[in-house]
Amino acid sequence: MKYYTVTHYVLITICTLILSACSGSGSGPQVETNNVAAADDSTGTADGSPGTISISLTSPASGENMETPDESVILEGTAESSYEIVSVSWANDRGGEGETSGTDSWKTGGIPLEMGDNSITITAEDSAGTTATRTVVVNRESGDAGSVTLAWKAPSNRADGSPLTDLAGYRIQYGRLSETYDYEIEIDNPTVDSYVVDGLDSGTWYFAATAYDSGGIESVFTDEVSTDVP
Repeated sequence: MKYYTVTHYVLITICTLILSACSGSGSGPQVETNNVAAADDSTGTADGSPGTISISLTSPASGENMETPDESVILEGTAESSYEIVSVSWANDRGGEGETSGTDSWKTGGIPLEMGDNSITITAEDSAGTTATRTVVVNRESGDAGSVTLAWKAPSNRADGSPLTDLAGYRIQYGRLSETYDYEIEIDNPTVDSYVVDGLDSGTWYFAATAYDSGGIESVFTDEVSTDVP
């Protein structure tokens, strides 16, 4: 079985690092709900008060962690008590606090978010002095997606030195760990000599490539290259 000479003929290098921004819409949070949070729905009772309060989150999602690339988030919900609800407020452990509009049915304004986890606590109080809190975690992710341009020189000979006349394409392998590739891109056009890999999260990415002929014979990997995506 014959293989392509990889080191000399299919050398792959990173030529350009391109970043494409993905900013928020500005018209409210675009929130993706994921794993169930450890957010609590606790009830506290002031001394001498028989009342209890329950707090529910109705928007964007009930009782779950949330992720968004946006700079702020709006939360909505309800509060119930055997007494009149007199106030509902919010506080972000990353900074900022305020009052909601409404009480039994409440809505925050745009709560500013810092990058990473923001633990936002909603506090409701009734006329008997009873308070309750509910905490949700909103993870603000980077809105930037990284792109890396890979370029290579097409092989012209096989490993034994004979001419390569039926080159069929390439396969790009890449992942977050060195020599461990979770993703593959197949390029079934032998005339292509560069490719933009996009949608990359921030961090270090590792790349290698192979070439294959019309009979499906595939080369070994090129030397691995890596780059850091901001």
